[in-house]
Amino acid sequence: MEKLSLQTENLELVPPAADDVDAVFAACQDPETQNWVPIPVPYLHEHAIEYVTTHTDKTWDEGTEYTWTIRSAGTLAGVVGLYRVGNGSADLGFWMDPAFRGQGLLTEACTAVLDFALAEAPAGLGLARIGWNAYAGNFGSARVAQKLGFHFEGTARLGAALRGQLRDDWAGSLLPGDDRTMQPWSILG
Repeated sequence: MEKLSLQTENLELVPPAADDVDAVFAACQDPETQNWVPIPVPYLHEHAIEYVTTHTDKTWDEGTEYTWTIRSAGTLAGVVGLYRVGNGSADLGFWMDPAFRGQGLLTEACTAVLDFALAEAPAGLGLARIGWNAYAGNFGSARVAQKLGFHFEGTARLGAALRGQLRDDWAGSLLPGDDRTMQPWSILG
């Protein structure tokens, strides 16, 4: 698929490009991001270069991942994407630069990506299922998924690995016909 941008009321979602290297590198130094996102640690400048160029170009071309930088007033605020795209489904993933957390921007960005993912072609991908996963304890990610209307499916005990260590994994899903308002989740009370 050819790279495309998405627009919201307050944000521009743009595929990563070479001029994002320094901002991605800086954001990925955050200990919280490193604890919850499966990125290399230590996160080196070369990792950011590979991610915003080679990796992103390849996965857009192959149709296996669609990733966007989240830009607020022209500044990189985070990343959102559809991962493991295939067989009518994908997984939603995201992270935010610490300076932009807690402002509702991530929910706004994810809503635009979900609208695109669930819309029928040619306006969107026409996916039948969007999954969400987070390492257990990532309440920030869980709150965003809950606000987006994801249905909590449970905890896979030691169901995911991060840097060679097994961790419990929370899972949720969203189908095209689901009510996309906030859902009750037992883990969030």
